[in-house]
Amino acid sequence: MFKLNNSFSRSLLAGCTLAMLAACGTTVSKVDGEGRTDNPVFRTVAEASRSDGIYVNLENLGRIRAGMDKKQLFELIGPPHYSEGLFNVREWDYVLKFRQPDGQPDKVCQYKILFDDQMIARSFHFKPASCMQPAVAEASGTRK
Repeated sequence: MFKLNNSFSRSLLAGCTLAMLAACGTTVSKVDGEGRTDNPVFRTVAEASRSDGIYVNLENLGRIRAGMDKKQLFELIGPPHYSEGLFNVREWDYVLKFRQPDGQPDKVCQYKILFDDQMIARSFHFKPASCMQPAVAEASGTRK
């Protein structure tokens, strides 16, 4: 049986602890206690774990509302596409793709959800902001 010496075990434990703490509560935007920001910061699409994006279910996207918890959001649109960290994460980021009419290229948008101090979703942002209108209209069935 393989045995680890005490100093190696302590070093390994310390390294793992530091790595976990570095990932705790990572935020890119300055999010206040109410889950809001005046300046949402979006990282590059290339940094996303799903940089190719996903075709989000528009009906599910249209169901997202302030007051939802992370479990509810996860069930609607899946896990965030960036390495936000493990604990006390106050923002989730996604790369979403929307099909366009008449054979036009897919529209790629970034979507950010910000959480308050209780980890309840409070504000939502698209980049570019113009992504919000067609996505919300199509999700609600009002798009022509």
